[in-house]
Amino acid sequence: MDKAKITKAQAQAVELLKKVHPEASIVRMHVEYPEKWSQDFEGANGMELDLLIRALYNGYEVELTMEERMKVAFEETTAHDGCFYGDIVAEANGFHAGFITALKIAGIEVPGITD
Repeated sequence: MDKAKITKAQAQAVELLKKVHPEASIVRMHVEYPEKWSQDFEGANGMELDLLIRALYNGYEVELTMEERMKVAFEETTAHDGCFYGDIVAEANGFHAGFITALKIAGIEVPGITD
């Protein structure tokens, strides 16, 4: 079976739940009260049952938020050591300027890019 793809909040809830309850108990509680997880585990509220089960038993991958995906795309145009040379500097600067302008037009705030 495939790993579950879950949000960062869901992953935090799953990890905390696993520290205090056995997997079968977590599943049973979620079946009975899918929206009643306390504040520490609120990332599990409303999770589809099959998604929770896969995350518990098969593992999971954390889905990046849109902002996180934007930051990855932005940083892919930066050299690992922060050094560019030749025409690549102008190309990277142009990409960054256009990227920032598009984010501002869309009203999207991405820490590390638009701040």
